[in-house]
Amino acid sequence: MMSIFIDGWETNLKFSAAHFIPYHNKCKRLHGHDYAIDIRIYGEIKNGMVADFVVVKKELRSLLENIDHKLILPMEGKDMTQKKENGQYKITYEGKTMIIPEEFVYLCNIEYSSSEELARFFVHEILKRVHFENNVKIIELSVYEGPGQKATWRENVE
Repeated sequence: MMSIFIDGWETNLKFSAAHFIPYHNKCKRLHGHDYAIDIRIYGEIKNGMVADFVVVKKELRSLLENIDHKLILPMEGKDMTQKKENGQYKITYEGKTMIIPEEFVYLCNIEYSSSEELARFFVHEILKRVHFENNVKIIELSVYEGPGQKATWRENVE
């Protein structure tokens, strides 16, 4: 099996965003990261390639553009509540309340805004956005919270 690899730091698959993780000692406070995305696509060579670098980068950049400089807010929000009212999100956890304008929020289909859950979310999103040929077998995507620390999700492509 062959693979292609796209390095997010080198190819500008990066974004900055804020998040918090309720009930985590330090991460429960609102804070931000400079993130990068790496992706590796495994499969057999078909028509000279495993997958088209250009298409994958285009779709990832489109996704990241929507998240860049926003608060990543989990839709499923474990250990918290959120309610949209009058163009704002009211977020409550641990007896604290934040009110954030809707335009500053990226509502994400995850339970926590951890790198682990974001990696899985991005794999599912890229599978929705890119029509891979049947030669593609595995997608592996890493989310870096700055250089040197990452979470990776690996999924078989059906």
